[in-house]
Amino acid sequence: MTALQTLIADPLHDENTIAAFFSPDYQQCVDGKQLDYNGFITHMKAIKSHTKRMSISFKSVVSENDKVFTHHYVNVENNRGDKSEFEVFSCFTMSSEKIICCEELTRMINGLPEDSDLGSRS
Repeated sequence: MTALQTLIADPLHDENTIAAFFSPDYQQCVDGKQLDYNGFITHMKAIKSHTKRMSISFKSVVSENDKVFTHHYVNVENNRGDKSEFEVFSCFTMSSEKIICCEELTRMINGLPEDSDLGSRS
């Protein structure tokens, strides 16, 4: 998915990039935590301020009607140089070419315990 690749790989927090891919009505449930559009912006800002570099690799992507399911991995290098890896399962709902909803489960595979909440940190 271009949206995730663009958002994750760019080391800078850019609200215009978020607006290009995500609806103002966006809702996300990640690891049981609910975020609206503004909460998602806060989440991405927190992640970008904590990390030096992130990359994403997709294991599988399946699309049907307005749903896109992904199984992907995110590799992270934080500002101290510590590395971590996350496995992510996501179900995105699309509308008018923008993402309107995401239901996500994220688990740390490798890394420091204090980084284990990166999937839902705000």
